[in-house]
Amino acid sequence: MHLDKQMTDLKFNVAQLLREEVGARRNYTFSENALPLDDEMILRQLEGKVRFTRTVTGVLADADAQGVVELPCIRCLNPAHQRVSIHFQDEFHSRIEVNTGMPLPKPSEDDPFFIDESHLVDLGEALREYALIELPMQPLCRPDCKGLCPNCGADRNLGECGCVNDETDGRFAVLKNLLNE
Repeated sequence: MHLDKQMTDLKFNVAQLLREEVGARRNYTFSENALPLDDEMILRQLEGKVRFTRTVTGVLADADAQGVVELPCIRCLNPAHQRVSIHFQDEFHSRIEVNTGMPLPKPSEDDPFFIDESHLVDLGEALREYALIELPMQPLCRPDCKGLCPNCGADRNLGECGCVNDETDGRFAVLKNLLNE
């Protein structure tokens, strides 16, 4: 899957922090109207805070954020607005040394996050990945959603459809006849 990266305000300049000693910190708050999660899903009303801590190879981001995503309800397929809370700690590695501009060795971890050549941390991709993990597996439009009628497909939340609800399974009709005999 390829996403066109849209510009967000989730980029933070950490050049000065990279010049400080290991353990130095900076705190930021952020808000974003929309953060695309994939081709169809968008995390809206994103608000949060992040603390960057200087590490040996870059900065550690400790982020807390909340937003709302619209998903289809698993029972009735109507839109379900789900609140998503995101918390993560992940390291962003420098590619170049801030004082000399010399390239730094690639970190040994699989699929690391990087600080770009302008010393900007783009928190958007990390938030996107961690938000996808936090999405509910069975979103509901409301806790008492009645779902769709299995016979006619009518939304039971809007009223009864009038279908006769025959709970018997046709495969067991022969056994039922045996009980009646």
